[in-house]
Amino acid sequence: MSRFVFFALLLLFYGCKDSSREQIVDFKRTILEQKNVFTVPKKLKDNFLQKFPTLEMIKKEDYSNLFWDFYDRNMIPSECYTDINNDQILDYALLVKDGDKLKLGIIFSSDKDYSYWISPFSIENVNSGGVNFCVSVKPAGRTDVVKKAPESLVIKKNGFLLRNLEQDSFIFYETNGEIKTFKML
Repeated sequence: MSRFVFFALLLLFYGCKDSSREQIVDFKRTILEQKNVFTVPKKLKDNFLQKFPTLEMIKKEDYSNLFWDFYDRNMIPSECYTDINNDQILDYALLVKDGDKLKLGIIFSSDKDYSYWISPFSIENVNSGGVNFCVSVKPAGRTDVVKKAPESLVIKKNGFLLRNLEQDSFIFYETNGEIKTFKML
């Protein structure tokens, strides 16, 4: 009986495929796939500009050389998306110029239509040196800031984060259908 068990085990080990000799294939993206970065749909941008004809979209060419020292040139730093009002539909953020003033625009999506919001204040003046701000997603959670006195913000939904180069500057978030701003400087 022991010979039978020994033979069965020997057959089992010998009969198994030796996976250590297989070549492991890493997931590789082609260059074209790597350059497929997200952009806000053109139709939404066009509707936004029709609604606010004095505004201009920030383009990659508007950014300073210093900004590109910090960030990848393949990204689109002036556009971002997330669901900030928890309706399970994407909302969009765009950096825009209002004359020489930089502002944030938000496009809220709903089942049937879109609504728009523009920051009531200027984030910075756009000068010949170029733009240094970008917009990204601020995940739900707690943010602590130490200014003259410590301040905290707890958001239960995603928001939009504005950064000046590598420094977090503003969080825009939605509460009870209203956009609020948390200044971090």
